[in-house]
Amino acid sequence: MAPADWDDGMLTAQPYRTVVADPPWQPTLGATWNSRLTDKAGPQRFYDTLSVPEIIVRQPSTAEQAHFYIWGVTQHIDWTYEVARAWGAEPITLLTWKKPGLGAGRFRCNTEHVLVARKGPRVGNPFGQGGRHAQATEGTLFEWPRGRHSEKPREFFDLVERLSPRPRLEMYARAPRDGWAVWGNQSNGTPLPRPEGK
Repeated sequence: MAPADWDDGMLTAQPYRTVVADPPWQPTLGATWNSRLTDKAGPQRFYDTLSVPEIIVRQPSTAEQAHFYIWGVTQHIDWTYEVARAWGAEPITLLTWKKPGLGAGRFRCNTEHVLVARKGPRVGNPFGQGGRHAQATEGTLFEWPRGRHSEKPREFFDLVERLSPRPRLEMYARAPRDGWAVWGNQSNGTPLPRPEGK
């Protein structure tokens, strides 16, 4: 099923406090390429993609204060900022995932980046617990294991659950996730119960 055909009901089912989005970006490869489909590592080989306006229009319903985590592609990281601002959030920082080993391409890229953004006032809307002087993380570089193509590490979701409140939504999800509402053509949209205390 193409992204345009997905049921958008889960996006507005409730006002979410935390949203993780891993959009199917539609990267351009520059004038040196005859077609964006010729790139052997391009996402078009694996799934249907969306333009930035098509991603923006699928805005989830969020509370007045909310957190966003938007994964981007390196050559178009500016798109994550565009989407965050269009959804009413202000960029805070970039987190970088350093994958084991080397990646593909001329630069053997082995990193991915996720933009952290906040909607609403920061007062009463912190990342993490412990007051204004408590550190949210021990840095912005994380060495997490690889999974399947485009799959984000479980450790990333553990971090989000530690830093950001419920209810939580994962957009463009590949599978159900405990305690989260999920939306995507590989998920069934059912929020599952989570263990007590999480």
